[in-house]
Amino acid sequence: MTYVRFIIVLLFSFACIELTHGQIVAENSVVVQTEYPTEVVNDPVFCFTTEGPMVVSYENGTSGLSLTWYNHDMGDNSWNNVLQSGGEQLSLNDEGGYRLVVEDNGNVVLDQRFWVFNSQAITDVEAEIVYDDCFGVDLLASADTVPLFYYDPVDGSQEPLDYGLSFAWTTEPDSDEQHNGRAVSFNAPYEDLTYVVTVTDRFGNDAEAQADYQAIAVKADFETESLKDTVLNERHDEVRGSAPIEIKFTDTSLGKITAWEWTFGNSGRSIEQNPRFVFSEAGQDSVYLKVVNRDSGCEDLSDPFVVNIWESELEVPNVFTPNGDGINDEFRAAYKSLKKFEMVVFNRWGRKVYESTDPAVGWDGDGHAPGVYFYYIYAEGYNDGEVHKKEGAVHLIKGK
Repeated sequence: MTYVRFIIVLLFSFACIELTHGQIVAENSVVVQTEYPTEVVNDPVFCFTTEGPMVVSYENGTSGLSLTWYNHDMGDNSWNNVLQSGGEQLSLNDEGGYRLVVEDNGNVVLDQRFWVFNSQAITDVEAEIVYDDCFGVDLLASADTVPLFYYDPVDGSQEPLDYGLSFAWTTEPDSDEQHNGRAVSFNAPYEDLTYVVTVTDRFGNDAEAQADYQAIAVKADFETESLKDTVLNERHDEVRGSAPIEIKFTDTSLGKITAWEWTFGNSGRSIEQNPRFVFSEAGQDSVYLKVVNRDSGCEDLSDPFVVNIWESELEVPNVFTPNGDGINDEFRAAYKSLKKFEMVVFNRWGRKVYESTDPAVGWDGDGHAPGVYFYYIYAEGYNDGEVHKKEGAVHLIKGK
């Protein structure tokens, strides 16, 4: 139930008396105010629901009052057409202007104009895509309303009732982006969707319209998986380690992509969607993925993924102790980024006791007596001219 309280100021030649005279009650209505262009006090406007009756009541709690209800005549802008004499309730069939005069023993204690409407509605809502490119989509909404008019009591000028329309934009399926206003801009989506505008007014009405959109934008992104256990993952966007490093690249880009172009620094390129690539050159390579929608011309370049390959190194210990304590139990070279490796171990009489072409595998001295042994190692790195030659003695120590 909506209540409107009126404080009427009665002006006399020498005094101003402020009186409070009851209330007009109108169920199932929203109450707004007129906006007369002349300097006259604005009047209440009762906007009823279309389903319910238009009934206004006067409540005061004082007996013996005389009530007269009038209606407004648009022809001559008069307010003196008696509609009903007596009765604290008025049932109305027609929209328009009305007036209530309340008298107490012949003295006017309330003279109040008001307007009633029940046909307010939002019509012809439309949502239009006015522009789109690889970065955004501009949309525009329009809506009509059933015109409602009131008339200025001074000069009879016709004035439209303001609906106070508001426009709220969402998407289907739902997204994080929402905007308000007749004209809005969304970031370019990567999947087809529908833009939905919901138009509401201050009377509780709403209506909506939709605009289907076929996405043209693309977003480049990918995941990586190193196929070498010894690779160090410093961050999600960088790996480092000894060559060779083989990495599996999995495209996770968004949008209608028709072409992929991978750049592996200075090491190579690929146009596969999910390539594998072996990094063997010492130094740093930045990997980029460029994706293209050839139908729209939209393209995007990913953030870089950095691969650091160490320069080749080779260091050889001079003692090892195969006692099972997990520390220096094998004679094994420390190395980085070697593409070729050959190691031979001899005893003091020059007999070969061990050989290997895998720097990750060491000699445990099993079956051989403690003492001094001799080794020769030849290795090559991935860069031109990277050759390592090592020879010397290594002590095999057994026991606690």
